Amino acid sequence: MRFFICFGINRQFHSLEFAQRLLWSEGRAILKVGIIGGGRVGSRLAASLREAGVLVGITAASEQHSAQLAQQFGVPTTDNAKLWQAADVLLLTVPDRLIGTVAEELAQSVTPAAKVVLHVSGSVGLEPLAPLAQLGAHVGSLHPLQSFAGGNTKLAGVYMALDGDSEAQDAGKKLVELFGGKAFSVPAEERAAYHAAACICSNYAVAVEAMAAQLMARWTGSNEAAWEALLPLFKGTAANLQATQNPAAVLTGPIARGDVSTVAKHLAALPADVIPAYCSLGLATTSLALANGTIDENAADELRNLLGGYYG
Repeated sequence: MRFFICFGINRQFHSLEFAQRLLWSEGRAILKVGIIGGGRVGSRLAASLREAGVLVGITAASEQHSAQLAQQFGVPTTDNAKLWQAADVLLLTVPDRLIGTVAEELAQSVTPAAKVVLHVSGSVGLEPLAPLAQLGAHVGSLHPLQSFAGGNTKLAGVYMALDGDSEAQDAGKKLVELFGGKAFSVPAEERAAYHAAACICSNYAVAVEAMAAQLMARWTGSNEAAWEALLPLFKGTAANLQATQNPAAVLTGPIARGDVSTVAKHLAALPADVIPAYCSLGLATTSLALANGTIDENAADELRNLLGGYYG
């Protein structure tokens, strides 16, 4: 497989012009990309690939959905076996639990070829792609560190974790550059820890905000009004985080001040089902405040004793 190598690239590489320089040569695409999986992630990546003119097809779980996606992205209606023949690189954007199944079914229906196959899971290793590796494919993963909950999700500036053999990672880097992202490597044995960090940042933040809204609804009359009331506070915190390179530096609140009395009042007032989460987060916040130097070891011990007593 041939790749067009670019060096000294200007950071404004998310433009269509850059994508064409990167993946086109003498008026023809030299990296043809197909997508298996027509959900949010697959559709968003397909939009960027279509813009760059390198998308050769996209399939979904049903023929009807595949036909709809083909029409949406202006590519021929196809199936997985034909897509294998047409593409240099295949992105598997199916749910994690289906990666192995799709790889096995594909391996049984195609002929050996040195394709590149990348799944987009953050937590799954490369083992599910083994049937395709046995056919001579170069296998790996490309995981955008981004939430695809809906809408035209931003890809520019997003870090994207790569794994796989050298050919798979080379292809992954080209795609990351096309998307306007930033490539970095996460080895297979560390994928679980990497994915946990992503879940803490995104999923757990959502859980915490939902918990806060549920508490606030007691006074606002509904969860919707509660979130409307809390949203400016959340946006202010997000703005502070966006303005710093060290999230710990923007910590505020009673634990950051060593205000043990206020924390004790919180614990006395909270519903029993919220206390474990409050204490667990409080203990982590205590360590953060101590590292920041806003509290001393004595205050940290008081907070640990208080929170640990309720949590234990």
